[in-house]
Amino acid sequence: MNKRTRLSVGLVAAIFLLACACPVTSLPTLNGEPSEEPTGAPIISTDPAVPTAISVPSNVLFTDDFSSTSAEFETYSDENGSVETKDGVYVVRAISDLWHWGRSTSKFDNTVAEFDATLVSGPANNNAGFGVVCRLSERDDTSIDGYMLAISGDGYYTIRSVTASSMSPLVDWSYSDAVNQGNAVNHVRATCNGTDLKLEVNGQLLASANTIADGSTSGAIAFAAISFEDAEPIAEIHFDNLIVSKP
Repeated sequence: MNKRTRLSVGLVAAIFLLACACPVTSLPTLNGEPSEEPTGAPIISTDPAVPTAISVPSNVLFTDDFSSTSAEFETYSDENGSVETKDGVYVVRAISDLWHWGRSTSKFDNTVAEFDATLVSGPANNNAGFGVVCRLSERDDTSIDGYMLAISGDGYYTIRSVTASSMSPLVDWSYSDAVNQGNAVNHVRATCNGTDLKLEVNGQLLASANTIADGSTSGAIAFAAISFEDAEPIAEIHFDNLIVSKP
């Protein structure tokens, strides 16, 4: 197991489109009292259906199922890879020896990011990392600060601080059977709340840590990916069903 700790910084080219939600029409109902011996076809009500309001919990900041081009997450490509909304998922494709990521437009301080992640393409031994960066902020020299909470396709997990694009382990790469390996879906819940950082995978708490002194306190959320194998540098991760909420 060899896990690298460098990040790539990409240019923002966000695309904003609004998704359309259409009300579901109710089933037809009979109009009036039924006769003992019906003599004709039932009369169909022509009154318009009234859509039912959907209740969204007050602590939810935003959700995205990536069914259309994301209004929150950027789209771009460069020499290190690409990020885009495609076929109902958010795709991060890394093609170099650097972590590659796509970030949100909005910035947050305390968040819980919950999502599904699938390693679609990567090294034959599944030695590819993927996860989320919280509180991602950019310095004047374009290097970044933040915190990464990640897993790998071969069953490892980590929490790392990012300072000027250099990573340091708060919880170093460790193995867990809770992480589904290969092309299986992993449900990830990453908490950045005050000084507390927590990583839960498939319903199990795997790691917790404290933030560093003078670390980033607010910023964007970013999906990230990397292949750790030089001979097989491509890693493509699909992210879906994102819910960002207040802790």
